[in-house]
Amino acid sequence: MADLALIGDIGATNARFSLCREVVGGSPELLDTPVILSTQAYTEGEALLRDAAEALQKPKLTGALLAVAGPASHADYVVITNTGLVLQRASLETLLRAPVAFVNDFFAMASGLPFFQRLVQIGGQAPTLDTKALLGPGSGLGMAGLIPVSVGGAEASWQVIASEGGHADLAPGSPLEAELWTILNQAHDHVCWETVLSGPGLRNVYDAMCSLWGITPEALSSEEISAQAVGGANPICHQTLDVFLGLLGTAAGNLALTLNARGGVYLGGGIVPQLVNHLADSPLRRRFEERGELSSLAKNIPLLVICDEQPGLVGASHCLDQLNAGRPGLSGP
Repeated sequence: MADLALIGDIGATNARFSLCREVVGGSPELLDTPVILSTQAYTEGEALLRDAAEALQKPKLTGALLAVAGPASHADYVVITNTGLVLQRASLETLLRAPVAFVNDFFAMASGLPFFQRLVQIGGQAPTLDTKALLGPGSGLGMAGLIPVSVGGAEASWQVIASEGGHADLAPGSPLEAELWTILNQAHDHVCWETVLSGPGLRNVYDAMCSLWGITPEALSSEEISAQAVGGANPICHQTLDVFLGLLGTAAGNLALTLNARGGVYLGGGIVPQLVNHLADSPLRRRFEERGELSSLAKNIPLLVICDEQPGLVGASHCLDQLNAGRPGLSGP
C-alpha cells in the first residue's frame, strides 16, 4: 500500500492541506478535495495543523511537508511573514506523529512548474527546457527560479532556487510611477516590490493614485478595485490596475534578466489568474519586453499564467517527492 503524507500550502490569508500518496517509481498523487482554512483565524500553528488533521480524518502519516509564505531558512521553525504565525517543527511532529519539513511556498510552487497543466501564454516563443522564473502577487509577492541540471534523454532534471526578491527595492519605470513612489514612501518605511505587487499592494497603489488625483479613496478591497477596473467602469481603479500590471511586467522582466530565464517566466499567486482575460490588453507584456539593449531577448521569452486549481499543493507534493528521494532537484517532463 502506498504511503500517505500531509501536504500544506500555508499563506497569509488561507492555508490549504491535502493528503498525498507517495507512489514508488511514479509521480506523487494528491487525494480528494483539499481542506482550506483561514490562516488569519489562528494565533498558534499547532491549532491550525490540528484542525487540518481532524478535517482529513487523522490519517497515519509517513511525513509532512509544509510550504509557507515566508523564509524557511530555519529547520526548527518558520514564521508566516505577513501574519507572524509561528510553526514549530517539534510540536508539529508530536501532533502528527511524523517527520515535518518546511519550505518556502514559492520554492514549492517552482518545483511544480514542469507539471502544471493549465497555462495561459502571453506573448513570446514556446516554453523550452531552459531556466525558468516564477513570481506571483497574493497576500505577498513570491519569487523563485528553476534551473535545468540535465536535459538529456526523455526527462529533464531541475534545481529550484529560493528567492525573497519581493522585498527588493521598488524601481519606478515612468514619471507617474515615480510620483506614486514619492507618495508611498511617505506611508511606508520600505517601498519594495511587495508594497505594490500584492493584494494589499494593489490597495496601496489605489490609495496613492487617489492622493495624486486629490480625492478621498473609497473603502474598496483589492478584489473590488480589480472588478471596477475591468471595462473602465471606475477610471481611478482602471488606472490603478494598469499601473499594477505595468509594474508586474517590469518586475517579471527584471527577474527574467537576473536569472536569464529563457525557458519562460511563470505568473502565479491568487491575483493574476483572476485577471487572465484582461492581460493581453494591459501594459504587462509591453513593460516586460522593455529591457533596453536586451529587449530582443525579452521578446522571445514567454509569460505563462498558472491557472491550475491548486498549484501550491501540486508543487509541494513534487517537492516532498524529491526530498524523500534524497535529491535536491526535480525530475519531470
